[in-house]
Amino acid sequence: MLFASAVGVVPVAASCGDSNDAVNRLPPMGDDDDDDRPSKDASTDRSKPSDGALPDSGPSEGRVYAHTTDTLYVFEPFSRTLKVVAKFDCLKAFEDVIDIAVDRAGAMYATTFRRFLTVDPITAHCSEVAVAGAIDYPNALSFVPAGTVDPGKEALVGYASTSTSNDAVIYVRIDTSTGAMTTIGNLNASDAGVQYRSSGDVISLIQDAKRSYVTVKAQSGTPATDLLAEIDPVKGSIKRIIGDTKETDLFGFGYWAGKGYGFSDTGRIVEIDMANGTSVLVKTLLADGGAPVPWYGAGVTTQAPVAP
Repeated sequence: MLFASAVGVVPVAASCGDSNDAVNRLPPMGDDDDDDRPSKDASTDRSKPSDGALPDSGPSEGRVYAHTTDTLYVFEPFSRTLKVVAKFDCLKAFEDVIDIAVDRAGAMYATTFRRFLTVDPITAHCSEVAVAGAIDYPNALSFVPAGTVDPGKEALVGYASTSTSNDAVIYVRIDTSTGAMTTIGNLNASDAGVQYRSSGDVISLIQDAKRSYVTVKAQSGTPATDLLAEIDPVKGSIKRIIGDTKETDLFGFGYWAGKGYGFSDTGRIVEIDMANGTSVLVKTLLADGGAPVPWYGAGVTTQAPVAP
């Protein structure tokens, strides 16, 4: 995700009465041909519900969603197919979606810099929940499992920028009913030598012992490439750096069956080894004419399986 300046501090919400009711279940994959290029009219090229079995993709909770500035896609990791869902239909002029998150029931949420939205994953229809106050919404979002941030239910978290820096390091919780943000931690421990910022996305997995992962980069120095890190889902701080992806600007991060998937600013989709952070190219999103289309974010539920 991209960074933008923010003014003020994160307001502290009195409570976080999140509602994780699904707005719509994830759609099954289509069976049309594998075309990486965006449709000229993406609003007419959308995945449609089906009463049949889901081909090659397992339960609906496992698919990986990704998006550009204005269009939602679904990526099926086994067949490595990429399908257009539709354009987000509630965006204002010059407004970009900077990340999405999906709860375990399949409800999707999104942020722009100034707005918090609900999204129908079948149609990409979106609706405004709230407008940001003194600080912009996070460009790195994920639900974390019950028993981490909230003892009884999943919570939506993310990394936001401070009022004086574009480095996304503040770990916040977002109330999905009101859009209110509460600061609950920081990416960097106070005694850490190297200071990092979120590259643009975070994932959290129930079946992987409730572990959470984020792509990060050093705020200064080397390497300039994005690193895979494990974080504490309660405080948001880095527990360990796993390895170097050798990719830059992985604005989206997803997961399926033991593999991570990074979505870059240069249109690349890479498969990430969660044990050491190394990555290999899967495919590149290209516009008509061959120019790469930047990815801006991705999302997967906490129910994503750790094995095929």
